[in-house]
Amino acid sequence: MTIAKLVSEDTIIPYTTWTEEGVASHHEHFIKAGSHVIIDSPACSVNPFAWTDSQEFNPMRWIEKSDPGLNDFTGFSSGVRACIGKRMAEVEMITVIGIMCKEYKMSHVPQEGEGREAMEKRVLQRREELNLQPPKFGLKLEKRV
Repeated sequence: MTIAKLVSEDTIIPYTTWTEEGVASHHEHFIKAGSHVIIDSPACSVNPFAWTDSQEFNPMRWIEKSDPGLNDFTGFSSGVRACIGKRMAEVEMITVIGIMCKEYKMSHVPQEGEGREAMEKRVLQRREELNLQPPKFGLKLEKRV
């Protein structure tokens, strides 16, 4: 997902590039008022300068809130024109997850002949498309009594 913005005033944006060897170089780019700018949200989500282990699928980074890149998440955009439904979406996600945890016991479904360690390795793998995605896996829901 990309986020389009229109620059309201002349501005200078700092940015950093790095080589394959990890050598960083810092730059600045002048942007004229009236220019269109596209924010590449998936790229922001794997920025190694913002995120610890940026290429790893790590949902805990959102729970622990200790990762320095936490404020670099751009899924809802940012600033005065950020998504008006951001807080509602967050509350709905928390509510649904809370209800699911209260009402159901959840467990992964192992493949035939698969032990716990192999299942965990398979379930925790990810692939990169627009962002890092976990693989498809079976989830067993048992109604709590």
